[in-house]
Amino acid sequence: MRNIRMAAAGVVSAALLAGAAPAQAAQSAAPARVASVQAAQGQDAGAAGVSGMKVLKEFDYSRSKNRQLPLRLGEYKRGKKGKMVGFGWTKIKKKHNITKYGLIGWLAKSPNIDHVKGPRYNLTGWAHRVKCQSGNCKIVDRRKMLLATDETMTATGDHGVFKYFGAVTAFCKGTVKCPTWVNTKFRPKASAGLNTPAKDGERYMFTYKPL
Repeated sequence: MRNIRMAAAGVVSAALLAGAAPAQAAQSAAPARVASVQAAQGQDAGAAGVSGMKVLKEFDYSRSKNRQLPLRLGEYKRGKKGKMVGFGWTKIKKKHNITKYGLIGWLAKSPNIDHVKGPRYNLTGWAHRVKCQSGNCKIVDRRKMLLATDETMTATGDHGVFKYFGAVTAFCKGTVKCPTWVNTKFRPKASAGLNTPAKDGERYMFTYKPL
């Protein structure tokens, strides 16, 4: 029975490893490849002692009052066609330079939700770099950030426990890698004081609406 339950975990990851675009990851599942991909994942997990399907963190999720959004370890590697493919935290970190769990949790609570297709959704937020001088402030860099999620119920391998597949990927629109300041200056609570007098220097704002 354990093997049957674990087989369900390969359905989504097979499509992700097929190299779908970030915002549309896993939209074209390849049923014929699911069994072989899952078998390979099982062998890799046995050898390495950990699976890409392992849930690292779970976050409050604006799409559901009852379920949290899992962030899986995932993977990011070169596929059979030579293209780098993957999903989950490993891809988010290595390809898109998002290195803080908190950014995923913040995006997961975004009220900005776009339905992509079936169980797949995109949630968005904005990161702003602002320079202030003599009381005047100017936005010098603004990044629209996107979190792609998949709500397919997926086996965890833990005695019939199922969770959402979870966070597929996250990135800054218009660029492969988010700038480093997105991670180092992430202070969502500080953004609540948008109307406070600005001191000279730089400010960083993370909001669900563009400033």
